[in-house]
Amino acid sequence: MAGQIPTQFIDDLLTRVDIVDVVDARVPLKKAGKNLQACCPFHNEKTPSFTVSPDKQFYHCFGCGAHGTAIGFLMEYDQMSFPESIHELADLVGMTVPTTQSLSPSPATQNLYDVLDKVSQYYVHQLQTHPQRTIFEDYLKQRGLSSKTIELFNIGMAPDGWDNVLKTFGTTDLARQQLNEAGLLSSNDKGRTYDRFRNRV
Repeated sequence: MAGQIPTQFIDDLLTRVDIVDVVDARVPLKKAGKNLQACCPFHNEKTPSFTVSPDKQFYHCFGCGAHGTAIGFLMEYDQMSFPESIHELADLVGMTVPTTQSLSPSPATQNLYDVLDKVSQYYVHQLQTHPQRTIFEDYLKQRGLSSKTIELFNIGMAPDGWDNVLKTFGTTDLARQQLNEAGLLSSNDKGRTYDRFRNRV
């Protein structure tokens, strides 16, 4: 059974990979101050608006809004899947990609997974439809996450409010218990229960 790539490995990989090398091997870059520039490979243009930052390790196009890390660039430019881009970068810097093997969970654990999946989809839906979603979208772009990456990782937003998840999914005592066991609820000293995640990605 295929395993998942540990998040810590991905973080370590991005600290070792130089996005300038990755991009320049595919799109010739020219020095422009502390950054590097080129005509954007993702849309037609005559004046370079595609910038790569060695300090921040991300690319950004002021013309079309393309933005991301070295991983995102490979996914967009080489049309690679997320795992493929990880392996490509790991080979580039001589790292071996580890995986965490998944075991069949117990029925009780599977129920918690199901709860987490439902709430995760709720958060994803909020990022797509909530009136304040643009604030969170701008934040994610500033962190170097492209729309493709956001979709790939099912990134969502927990809207402001104390009981959005509690009211939506905690309609029975059992449901509230499962939400609590899944770490989605908190309680104060007075015994009041409320959503653990509020106004955040």
